[in-house]
Formats: sequence, structure tokens, C-alpha cells
Amino acid sequence: MSKKWKLAEPIPDNFTDQFPDINPIVLQLLYNRGIVTQEAIDEFFNADFIADICDPYVLIDMERAVKRIFRAVDNNEEVLIYGDYDADGVTSSALLYDIFTQIGLRPEVYIPQRETEGYGLNEGAVKEIIDRKFSLVVTCDCGVSNFDEVELFNNAGVDVIITDHHKEPEKLPNAYAIIHPGLARENYKTKNLAGVGVAYKLASGIIKSELFVKSEAEKEKSLKWLLDLVAIGSVTDMVPLIGENRTLVKYGLIVLKKTRRLGLQQLYEIAGTNVNKINSNTIGFQIGPRLNAAGRMDRANNAFELLKTNNLETAIKISRELNISNSKRQDLTNKIVSEAKSQIDCVDEDTKFIFVRDKKWNLGIIGLVAGKLSQEYYRPSFVLGHDNKYWVCSCRSIDEVDIMEEVILKFKDKLIRFGGHKSAAGFSIPDENLEYVQNVIKNELDKKLENVELKPSLKVEAELNLSDIDWNLWDSLDKFEPFGVENPEPKFLLKNCIIKEISTMGADKSHLRITLEQNGIIKRAVGFGFANKFPDLKIGDKIDLVVTISINEWNGNRNIEIYINDINNFNKNV
Repeated sequence: MSKKWKLAEPIPDNFTDQFPDINPIVLQLLYNRGIVTQEAIDEFFNADFIADICDPYVLIDMERAVKRIFRAVDNNEEVLIYGDYDADGVTSSALLYDIFTQIGLRPEVYIPQRETEGYGLNEGAVKEIIDRKFSLVVTCDCGVSNFDEVELFNNAGVDVIITDHHKEPEKLPNAYAIIHPGLARENYKTKNLAGVGVAYKLASGIIKSELFVKSEAEKEKSLKWLLDLVAIGSVTDMVPLIGENRTLVKYGLIVLKKTRRLGLQQLYEIAGTNVNKINSNTIGFQIGPRLNAAGRMDRANNAFELLKTNNLETAIKISRELNISNSKRQDLTNKIVSEAKSQIDCVDEDTKFIFVRDKKWNLGIIGLVAGKLSQEYYRPSFVLGHDNKYWVCSCRSIDEVDIMEEVILKFKDKLIRFGGHKSAAGFSIPDENLEYVQNVIKNELDKKLENVELKPSLKVEAELNLSDIDWNLWDSLDKFEPFGVENPEPKFLLKNCIIKEISTMGADKSHLRITLEQNGIIKRAVGFGFANKFPDLKIGDKIDLVVTISINEWNGNRNIEIYINDINNFNKNV
């Protein structure tokens, strides 16, 4: 599907005048990210672990939670960490396990099974935990919507500390303490920490406490060695990588390169990770998918064990298992995508959403399938499987629709459970309500998208000339790492470039290498998969391109590389 190019608004003159010493291209990128003050620019480019990380004790329940945890240490209590099955939940669980063992607790960790238990606390697990005589339960990446389950714990005399970052419900649970920066009651600066970021706040509260009897230097080391987990969970959960999140991930990437965790070291080896070049893409495409594969294909406990083990043989064994699970996950995703497409008759301008279902589909995969369908057809996509009791739906949306606020909340009274964000959400629903819900979805999206051109957009940050692309520009762009949500890898527009040479690359000749000329400047660009997309391109054609700029290192040589994202507006043999 062709894309709409959306070029960012040029920066206003008064903004340029404020910062005359900053490269105009860099200034445009900062403006696009809402970084418009000297303080914000300094924080963005010079992340400081001490200055930029917010005080955990700003959170209302932090002191109460920390004191309760140390009381558990003093009384030798049975403590349970209740996590979630995705990479954010698993890293949160491993982080709390790490800090709890440092202070003398011997916690157990419970991670629910995706297909049979679903997300968050559930009644069956709660009853089992009560029967096993735990006196303190600490949740991570879940719990804020579990009012009834927390009441069951309260009635049994079990204290619950919630650490979570999901949408605030109408009624908060009566937990012993709730650590959640996004709650309306909180004045915490960063509202959008990942689940692992919130768990890290609790760990920070513990480490900063006078009850954590170590020197200031040792405390700082303890804080920093947890950041490898924070980086993984934050990137995989796609939180905005600006402000405090950016600082946490930036330092976390440093720790990932020298992590002490045997499991991560073995995962690097089996994934072919170049340790010296670990960045947010490494997490997104190598580490994260393998950790997530455990919860999607079986139980997430395997991923948790990998992150906590101190045994090399165990680390090797689990890393291999996760790699196999990830390969099976890829194959199964492709299979279900194909089956889902067979249910889609035709997608035209009257089609406002995708809705497919099959009782046999793996519930750990349907979210990935929804994402692929939404990306390919550029429609909100609802993919449903069945847990032998209810239909379970994963939804992925498009830029124009807040799937939670504008759709799911319209029929929440018909659901067993629901949760998520504006771009990704899910719910469980009884069979008898399915037709009603599908009709509500249709009505809401028909209204919302009535006059909307359903075509994906490509956000372009600035127009460049070929002459702008040099080592000075690259050095400036490199400072924008780590890339992620709200700080994407910059895409640039190149206009009126003439093709001087063109050739195919790769075993299947599906990639293009193009030599471009613009105003007498000649540079080469690479387009992966573009030979099939643009088979008619010829020498002499004049084209506009959207590109990213990177570095290609090969045999000791280091060159600036231009990577093509899209081609448009080409005129034959100008």
C-alpha cells in the first residue's frame, strides 16, 4: 500500500533565533519532538543519571510500600511477586526478585499463563496464593484494575503492593500501597514509565532508604546494575523514549553491553548479537522477541528463569529453548496471518476495520497477527481466539483511532475483562455478546472514519540535499540515539534526484542499489525489497525519496549509508 508523506512543519524563525549555534537540521528534529527549551535540549543530549531521574519518594505510597517490604524482611515473611507474561512483565518480575533477594527476602514469583489465566490477577491464582500462606504480594506490570481480586487478598489478611502503569480504572483497588506514576493523584513528572520503570521506582525507593545499609557509592552501583532490565522492558513496551525514559534506556544500554546476567550473555550468543553495537533495535528485534516468545508459546517462567539464573548450563539450555520458541512463533504467526486473510473478502474504501476469528488460534499470537493485518491494510484490526470459555480479542489500531477510548469503552459492560492503550488493546467476551460488540465496533468506526482516507502515512522530519549528508550530520544524528516512540529514527526527504546507476542486490535480487545525482552531488543509496516494488525504475529517472541515514561497517571500512524508505513522483528519463 502506498503511503502519504507528511513533512513536518518548518521551525519558526523565533526558534531558530533562540539557538543560532545549533545545526538547522538538528534544530528541526528537536522541534519535531517538542524539545524547545535549553533545559530540555540539555537533558536530551546530556542525559544525567543523577539529575534526570526523578525522586521515587515523590510517589505518594512509596514510603509506605518500602517500610512494609522491610517489615517483611524483619519478620521473615513469605513474599510473592506477581508479574505478567510479556517482556515488560518478565523484566519487572526479575528486577523485583533481584532487589528483594539483595535485602534478604526469599520471594517466589508467579507469572500467569497467557491462554488459561489471561492478563493480571485472577481468582484462581489468588486463592492458590492465599492457601500457600503468603503474607505479602507485590504485583508488577499489573494489578491496578483488579479491585475484586485485591479484596480477596484483603479478606484473607494478605497485604498487596501494586506496581503498575496501565490505565487508571474508575475505582482503585484497596491495596496496601499503589505505586503508579500515571494516577491522577500523583505529581510525578514522568507519567508514562513502562511497568519495569515503575518496578525500578520501587527498587530505587528501597535502595535509597536508610534501611538499605550500604554506602552511597554502593547504592548507586545497585541502582545502575538493574538498568539492563529497565532498558529491555521499556523498549519492548514501546514507552516514549524522551525525558526520564530516555535517560533510563540510555544508561540501560550501557549496562546491557556489560551485563552480569548469564542468561542475557547466552541470549546474545545464540541471537548473533554484536555486544559492542547493542541499541534499541537490538532489544526490539533480537532480545525482546525471544523473551516474549516464552509467554506466547508456553509459559513466561522460562524467560524469567533466564534473567535470574546464575548457572551457566541453565542459561545455555534456556536461551536455546527461547530461540526455538521464537522460530516456532514466527512460523505460527505467518500461518495464522494467512488463515486470517482467507476470511477477508475485500478491503476497499467502505471497509473501516478488520474482524477475524477462529477458536483454534493461539492466544499468544493473535496480537502479532492483529498488528500485521493493521499494518498491511491500514485498518483497526480485531483478531479473536478462544480460551474454551470466552472469545479473547487482541486489537491494533491506526493513527486516527484511539481504540480504547473511542471503541472498547463503548461496550465495556458486555466484556469479561479488558485493558490496553490507544493503539493496542484486548478484551474477553462471552459468545452471546459477540454479535452485539461487532455491531458496536462497526457503528463507531463507520462514524469515526467516514471521511478519512485510510492510507498509512510516512512522517518525514525535514528536507535534505545530498550535499547535507556528511560526517558532521551523522555525528549530530548519532546523538539522538536511543531511538523509539516519540524519538523515531529520523526520516528525510530528498527531492529531484536523478538516477545515474541502478543495480539489484541479494541472492534473490530483490534489493536495489542506486547512484543518485542532485545539483552535481553524487551519492549511493540502498533500498531493501525495492526491486520488486519499483521494477520500472531506470537510469535517467528523476525521483523523490524518503531516506534514513546510517553507518555501514565492512572489512574495517566505515561509510555513511543512505537507506531508502519510499520512492515517489518519479518522471521517466528526464
